[in-house]
Amino acid sequence: MAVHHLVKCQVVTKLRVFLCISIFGLVNTTSEAFRLGIIDSSVETNIFDLVDAPEGFQMTHHNLTNYRHYTYKNIKKAHQELLDTSVDAIMGDYNSVYVAVTKQLKINYYVMSLTPEDQADTKFMYQFFHDARVFSRAVLDLADYYAFDKITVIHDSYEGAVILERVMRKWEVEVRSFRVTDPTSAESDLELRQELKKMRDSYTFTFIVICSKNNTDRVLRQGLTLSMFSSPNKWLLVNMGLEEYDMADFVDSKANLTILRMMMDMNSSACSLGMDNINLRRAILNDGIQYCYSYWEVFQNSSGGVRKRINERRVHGCTGYLEFNGRGRRSEKYLQLMTLQAFKTNQTGMWTNIHDKLKDRVATSKSYSKSVRLEGNVFPPRKLRISTKIEPPFVQRNRDTGDFEGHLIDILKEVSKLLQFDYNVSLVPDGKFGSKKPYGWTGMVRQLLDDEADVALAPFQVTPSRSEVVDFTKPFMTKGTTVVIKKPDETGLKVFQFLSPFTDQVWIAIFFSFLIVSLVLFSVSRVNSDRQQKYTYNLRESFWYIWGTLLRGSLVGAPHAISSRIVASAWWFFCLILISLYTANLAAFLTITNSNVGINSAADLANQDYYEYGTVDGSQIEYFFRHTKMTDYQKMWAHMSALRPQSIVRRVEDGFERVNSGRYAFIWDSPTITHEISGDCNLMQIGHPFDLKGYGIAYTKNAQFGEAITLAILRLIDEGVMYGIERKWWRPQFCPDARASAKTKSLDVENVAGMFLVLAGGVGISGMLCFVKFCISRPRMKKTKTATYHDDLDKDESMVNDVYDRNTEIQVYANHSGTNGRGEAYVS
Repeated sequence: MAVHHLVKCQVVTKLRVFLCISIFGLVNTTSEAFRLGIIDSSVETNIFDLVDAPEGFQMTHHNLTNYRHYTYKNIKKAHQELLDTSVDAIMGDYNSVYVAVTKQLKINYYVMSLTPEDQADTKFMYQFFHDARVFSRAVLDLADYYAFDKITVIHDSYEGAVILERVMRKWEVEVRSFRVTDPTSAESDLELRQELKKMRDSYTFTFIVICSKNNTDRVLRQGLTLSMFSSPNKWLLVNMGLEEYDMADFVDSKANLTILRMMMDMNSSACSLGMDNINLRRAILNDGIQYCYSYWEVFQNSSGGVRKRINERRVHGCTGYLEFNGRGRRSEKYLQLMTLQAFKTNQTGMWTNIHDKLKDRVATSKSYSKSVRLEGNVFPPRKLRISTKIEPPFVQRNRDTGDFEGHLIDILKEVSKLLQFDYNVSLVPDGKFGSKKPYGWTGMVRQLLDDEADVALAPFQVTPSRSEVVDFTKPFMTKGTTVVIKKPDETGLKVFQFLSPFTDQVWIAIFFSFLIVSLVLFSVSRVNSDRQQKYTYNLRESFWYIWGTLLRGSLVGAPHAISSRIVASAWWFFCLILISLYTANLAAFLTITNSNVGINSAADLANQDYYEYGTVDGSQIEYFFRHTKMTDYQKMWAHMSALRPQSIVRRVEDGFERVNSGRYAFIWDSPTITHEISGDCNLMQIGHPFDLKGYGIAYTKNAQFGEAITLAILRLIDEGVMYGIERKWWRPQFCPDARASAKTKSLDVENVAGMFLVLAGGVGISGMLCFVKFCISRPRMKKTKTATYHDDLDKDESMVNDVYDRNTEIQVYANHSGTNGRGEAYVS
């Protein structure tokens, strides 16, 4: 009956490996979870919590008995156990009993340990651990690479003997061997010590140790006591198991020692294990689970050719590329090379079988992940998960469609075209970049750490704290920090705006200069008895002369004395420079109304109390202010954190809203501020950017695709694509600029009203003084006029009398003298 059930299941499940149709109760098709059988004591159950499952995948695991001997009774028990648990696949160390049973039931068997050399290949056995033939080929390549000519092989197993046999085939190499027995007594260690002495005495300097962990430790400790770790001795340890060698006691020995073992690269894209969780056993278990997930995903969309389709997806793991041929062996083999120094630096090498040349197969300074990056197979077999936040113009929503757009979105599109990968973009829930808090990281950095995203697409500032937990691309833009405020309301044109070219102090200095020069001119003219006596005896004329020359008036009569002329010349030169400077600045001050905000840089905010100022909570700018040593910025941080904690905003959008409300200065990245003010003429940027840093894109620590994205960005920069994208999203601020038309703009009446008022004031004051003087002088003028009238009458009478007397004299003279012959009288 059991055989009948088995045959039926084979017929029905010929094309379905994981889910067998329910026939006579063999497999429960109503179960939604994938059922994985685990061979007892060979798989750590907590490994499933460390490996990320695909979306929608559910798994239950069931412990299976680890049968030690290949007997009919054990085969029957294993067969019944698999039928009872209805598992879809099993995983664990090699077990010959399960090899036979899974072959009959057509259940996948993921073998996580070394498979014996005489084990026949089966279609359903996947050998994740390489066999002895792979290790022997690697040892031969290393012997050729390092030019070994005299070798001693120390082994303790059948697999070690296989490698010894392959090495001995090299006719150009002298080979000696020694088999280590288990330490049953003290004589075993003594025998080992004697053999090592013989090898040392025979001038053999190259040792290949192929033993278990305990026996390897015995050999190394005996070699250390015999001083066999010094030059020119060379040691090659071949680890063909899942137990790692303890090299803590030998790291400082500076021995020329290399370990050849199964590949274990946590920097691989599909390796979910971190530095604290990875070891050889977990690394290979991670790959088994990853391959199981991939098999399930492909099976959901295919009814046949599952293995071929998985190979096409190029699944990577902690131990290398996971591709299996028809015999269940891995097509591409990778082994790890580690020196003693690698235990400190984590810089490892590798051996692979995929290259023809020896120098390519042995890479002493290139890890698996680095090799994959150079070959271009760097992206996971799924869409790249992109996390981002709204940060115009880097990332924003299209007003019509609601899709993502912006500077970084355009860069992502260009990079994806170059590297040929697909992606999904989603917003980070808390809307933050990511900063370290007492309870952990926040924002997109937190998502990268939790493996909820592969790339954080945002203008990240590359800082030491962030670089410890995530990696960054090369900067795609250099930026700084600056300040944005709302433009102050214009107070209108001032009546006496023509006084603006000079400060009050300058005007006061000009006035006192006028007084001093006038007094000096009067003094020197009086001392030198200048011919222009109006300057010598009249102080008022000196003042009038100096004032007239200052206003470029036309005055008659210049000083003649040398001293007076020197004073006048110095004053003229002073007036020439003064009027030139005044004229040069007057046009701008009359045609342009400047908004004087009282601050010219971010540091000026520390010395004023008109504007509140702040930045975004948890941002890198806040980190800068918190740790800066500059006095002004320390004062600003004290103001923001202690005196005005409400000035710190939670989001960038909140900062710009407070700026628009007035009397608030927002400190933020210059590209974002430049973009905002380009479309808002009510905002203005203060000063030049400070704290210059580069913008980078963050991605998961040690991700293989990071270097590829960096190279793609550099290529876009070289080809000018990045410049075009930047020009697209950053435009200049198109606002009316009065300075641009200052040379051609006509002056309005209100611009020059002050001058007319001064003129009118001067005329009015002059008229008032004239009127006052007239009123005061009028009575005096009447008296003067009467006196003048009587004086005139007296003068007229005197003149008449004089004329009469004179006429009388002429008449008398004419009577006495007579006339001349012409009848003319002689008048004396």
